[in-house]
Amino acid sequence: MNFLIIFIVTAILQLFAPWWTVALIPFLIMLWRPLTPLHAFVTGFLAIALLWFFYGLYLHTSTTGAMSNRIAEIFSLPNGILLLVVTTIVGGIIGGLSGLSGYFLRKTVQ
Repeated sequence: MNFLIIFIVTAILQLFAPWWTVALIPFLIMLWRPLTPLHAFVTGFLAIALLWFFYGLYLHTSTTGAMSNRIAEIFSLPNGILLLVVTTIVGGIIGGLSGLSGYFLRKTVQ
């Protein structure tokens, strides 16, 4: 359930809010509904990683790879797919660590 809440709320907020909401939402959800430290990290990681992967894949396919390949060249990456993988991992780590932070803050305050 936490996964769906993080995924849906972050997807909606990404349309209107700044990029850093991907750290705020897992933090708040795990602060509100914590389970275990591993679950907090994995849930935040997977929710944000899959969200960014699917959105990046949508952008990649809608522009036939032109935009992502150009951005990949800026970062000296061979193609846009590798950029998509790197972006997915970075987003997942941000989501996982923020979920874990929310969990530990809840345990500290209790």
